[in-house]
Amino acid sequence: MTSIVALHSSQSHSGQWRSLAKQLARLLPAGVSFYAPDLIGYGQGVSLAEGIPRDITKFRLTDELQALQAQDVPAPGSSEKVILIGHSYGGATALQWALRYPSQVQGLILYEPVSFHVLAEEEAARAEILAITASMEGLSLAESAAIFVDYWNQPGYFARLPEKAKGLMAKQQAKVQADFYALLAEETTLADYGQIKCPVVLLYGDESPLSSRTVAAHLAATLPNCQALPVHAGHMGPLVASDTVNPFILEALASMQVLEGNH
Repeated sequence: MTSIVALHSSQSHSGQWRSLAKQLARLLPAGVSFYAPDLIGYGQGVSLAEGIPRDITKFRLTDELQALQAQDVPAPGSSEKVILIGHSYGGATALQWALRYPSQVQGLILYEPVSFHVLAEEEAARAEILAITASMEGLSLAESAAIFVDYWNQPGYFARLPEKAKGLMAKQQAKVQADFYALLAEETTLADYGQIKCPVVLLYGDESPLSSRTVAAHLAATLPNCQALPVHAGHMGPLVASDTVNPFILEALASMQVLEGNH
């Protein structure tokens, strides 16, 4: 039986899938489980000290896959079949999982995986994300968190958040910076992703930044069994517009024959 594993974005945690989990609770047939683990440094995930190298520039997506071994989730590389749902950083991690363990991963449902390493040096999209990364250098965690959050949402978004949320995001920002290193330094090429043969539903927001939209376009043109669908939302759609995004995810799961009843 195939399980479903949902991987969240950077600066988030497994709770971003709460509304999807509630919907799936009445749609999944007996024997099909839904998992939403916390990635390294987020929620109840493996701590930064345990999960990443002392030099964060050496952190890679394979380290994230290894840390999932410690979670209550079908382990990457195990005999348990999975369909992976991934948003942003979680989507990039899901692609690595599928590439490295093709016999385990039966399908991918991705919302703007930020696999920035597929962007060519001369592309404007790469220059844009490198500029965001550079602008966070040398700032406090709270200041860099504000830049990160505003880029993926809209200017001033971070400042309007409750103080508790801002404090949590500042605490998590060190992992966000490690995530950027992993996404940019990954050695997998765009052509390598052409080896992923399982069905892929690739969702992208029509209000998203150039960087993530360009990555999505490259992947859509490369993955051999990919259906790319626009969604009227921004990059953070799975969190802030779940009513819009979740129906796409449910439809994709239905197409992969793991749902029952009306959705």
